[in-house]
Amino acid sequence: MRRVASGMASIGAALMLLATSAAGATVHVEPEPTFALPPTSMGCAGVVLAGGVGRVPITVSTVAGQVAETVNVCIDGSGPYPFVLDTGSGESTIDAGLASRLHLAHDGPSSEFEGVGCTGTAHPVNVPSWSMDGLPLVAQNLTAAHLPQIGGPGEPDGLLGSDVLSRFGAVRLDFKASTLIVTRSEGALPPRQSMLHGPVGPVPSSLLTGGGHGTTVPIEVDRLAGDTSMDIRLRFGHGPERTFIVDTGSSQSVVASQVASAQHLGGSDLAERQSTVCSNITVPLVHSGSWSVPGVTLHPQLIGSTNFGPISAGGVSGLLGSDQLIRYGWVVFDYRGGRIVLG
Repeated sequence: MRRVASGMASIGAALMLLATSAAGATVHVEPEPTFALPPTSMGCAGVVLAGGVGRVPITVSTVAGQVAETVNVCIDGSGPYPFVLDTGSGESTIDAGLASRLHLAHDGPSSEFEGVGCTGTAHPVNVPSWSMDGLPLVAQNLTAAHLPQIGGPGEPDGLLGSDVLSRFGAVRLDFKASTLIVTRSEGALPPRQSMLHGPVGPVPSSLLTGGGHGTTVPIEVDRLAGDTSMDIRLRFGHGPERTFIVDTGSSQSVVASQVASAQHLGGSDLAERQSTVCSNITVPLVHSGSWSVPGVTLHPQLIGSTNFGPISAGGVSGLLGSDQLIRYGWVVFDYRGGRIVLG
């Protein structure tokens, strides 16, 4: 469930509440926002590959600088159900309540997961027939669980993760056009674990038209059956390179607390409410200062500082979220070539 956790980073809102820190200073705590979801009229419209290119409409929602992208998913002819586009989630997830209403069969034993001061249970459920706004998806298991900010009124019903997106080889998330572009039908699950250090080979040319060729940034793609992740090397100022997860499901970028301290990132009087997989916590915001990925200087901004979830686990120092990625207009996630391309 660590990739599910990474995709649940919380988002700020315009109105702020007041809180008092342990040191007695006043801290403004931003409440959790409500993001716009795709209209049901976008439904199971039947997106098809035309000329080798499929264009899937998505909803891009920005609240006080925090960003979320959602797409309609249809399951066995029912729906549509809004799912978050979440490259940081290696295992696509569905709300357990919806899985029950759809009578999705359990396919394996349950497992327990931990958040901050809480535990939960997840079940693999089999989805034999489903689509992304009508674009057929390969049958697979989804992780069914009760998660904060998922499955309630006005909330998405799941997370569409890199396990699905990677099977298209490469996809383009176009924030300005509110479109996800694919260039081929979805491939099969990888037969075994593999790790790719990019870049390798060319980017599909149809993903680079109508907006320049962008800037290529190498990433590491870790793939195994049912779980895929993208890691990028990021540095603050002249500090050492650190591993961040490329995570569209994180509406605000996040850094490990000890890294923020080691790099002397400037604090602020702001904090935000953040969801773990089964609880809500308050996370301070710090100034990124000068930060970069190979070949690209990132835009300075406020980022969350926490050790929750995948942060600090397995050498991961943070999440590069949609709040930063949207600044480039469009991004190509090239799983097959081990790179992202920033427009």
